[in-house]
Amino acid sequence: MQQLAGKRILTVEDDYLIAGMLADHFRSAEASILGPYATLEAAECHAFGADLAVLDVNLRGEQVFRLADRLQRARIPFVFYSGRDMAEIPARFADVARLGKPCSPDEAVDLARAELDGQEATVDQVLPRLRVSARLLVPDSLAADRLVEATLKLALEEEMDLSGTTLAGWLHQLMARALEARAHHLFN
Repeated sequence: MQQLAGKRILTVEDDYLIAGMLADHFRSAEASILGPYATLEAAECHAFGADLAVLDVNLRGEQVFRLADRLQRARIPFVFYSGRDMAEIPARFADVARLGKPCSPDEAVDLARAELDGQEATVDQVLPRLRVSARLLVPDSLAADRLVEATLKLALEEEMDLSGTTLAGWLHQLMARALEARAHHLFN
């Protein structure tokens, strides 16, 4: 198992047992745990001391997206952690990694390590997440694959500009443009 020694991981989860298991996953990799916090208000008070945040999408009926927006502006990496349908996550977070409930310790630690290592560095590493995002945007799997193809074509046509974003973020921006420009072609 990869180590997270000394990294501060904020866990935001309202189910006590799940929060404890998630914290244990990260402690086993030598991370320091901030939380777990069961409310948005408590998490917001401690979020900016974190190296990474793991956010349950729904905290006792309250959506966590306000905190996600703040973390994004502060450039603190985060992942969504949910047992619910990930399609409920707004499109503005299409490039944010997702961790399903329940998860194995290896899944949690590997995803945290990847996020802390500065996101994916190559298209090969980003492509699986891009495909998942396309399938969340377009329910038809063939149309979703055509959307990924259109996105990659746009990427080849444009000069890569990663200022203020990651490769995944840039490709997801291109995907939004491809969907807007080519929506009628994707379904034919």
